[in-house]
Amino acid sequence: MVVFKNRYMVLEMVVGHGLRLADVKITQNDVASAIQESLLVNFGEYGLASSLPSLQVKYVNGGTGICVVRSSRKQYRTIWAAITFVTEIRKLPLVFNLLDLSGSTSACRRAAQQCDSEKLRLLKLDKHTLSAEQLEYAELMQSRLSSID
Repeated sequence: MVVFKNRYMVLEMVVGHGLRLADVKITQNDVASAIQESLLVNFGEYGLASSLPSLQVKYVNGGTGICVVRSSRKQYRTIWAAITFVTEIRKLPLVFNLLDLSGSTSACRRAAQQCDSEKLRLLKLDKHTLSAEQLEYAELMQSRLSSID
């Protein structure tokens, strides 16, 4: 039996100067749509069709800006390239920064938890960055990180 080989990308969403990611609730569907649009524009219908079966956004934390994208081992370079061309989501100018690339869910979960915890700690230090409600939302999303499979 052949095992389907995956790659997991832990990404950071970096917004433009003076803007806050927490003001716009970015969902998994928003990130997936932006990646699919970038695949279509940059690699055409063939690039989109070959990457789409394995593309899945597993986790998005709108408070900290950390997200996890799963793809096949064969297509991860194409998807990664398409992600670098994403310049906005829901009219919010942003870019993606790859923090970690792993081949297993456990390694991906560890890297994402470490990045998420560090960003959340920094956000808590600066009281003017997030409201109490936005901070609570970011912590709730972080607790859902353990359910990545």
